[in-house]
Amino acid sequence: MLEWLRKKVLDWSRPSSVEAESLYRQVAETARIPQIYSKYAIADSFDGRFDTLCLIATLLVRRLTKMTEDSNGKQRAQELIDTMFADMDLSLHEIGVSENKVGKKVKVMATAFMGRVKAYGAALDAGNKDMLIAALQRNLYRDANDMGKATLLADQVLRAASDLDDQKDADLLAGTIAPPINMLDHDHA
Repeated sequence: MLEWLRKKVLDWSRPSSVEAESLYRQVAETARIPQIYSKYAIADSFDGRFDTLCLIATLLVRRLTKMTEDSNGKQRAQELIDTMFADMDLSLHEIGVSENKVGKKVKVMATAFMGRVKAYGAALDAGNKDMLIAALQRNLYRDANDMGKATLLADQVLRAASDLDDQKDADLLAGTIAPPINMLDHDHA
């Protein structure tokens, strides 16, 4: 039954591409790595997982929209976002949120995501680690004591953004992130 519902929601909710679905699947798999939550003291809750997914998706959206040689980067970024929120819609249905509340919740989540794209993107574009730490503390840790984990995470986010910048546009447009976005490696060369 759930597979049928998943297919219907995916069919109804987005005019996506196979490539965007592949990119989203890779982003979501990275966001599901349990060690991310323990290493960076991120709440392993619906909100914590959403915030982690937003952070990782933001890295890829930022990279795709920076493409200058091929205008398909912005289109692929939008397809990725559409795919992500179709999955959010389905997830809310699966956890039992009533139909009349799903749309409102997705709208709140989309607004939160776009705010994070703006905040993280501005910090990354400026190469400003302090600005990134502040954005992580505000959004991922909800201004709670992060025990210095936001600084540790900011270092990794900067490395992951740099790694994505080094990837070929054609590969990303084709739906391949290679090497995958790494949120755990601190021995980066």
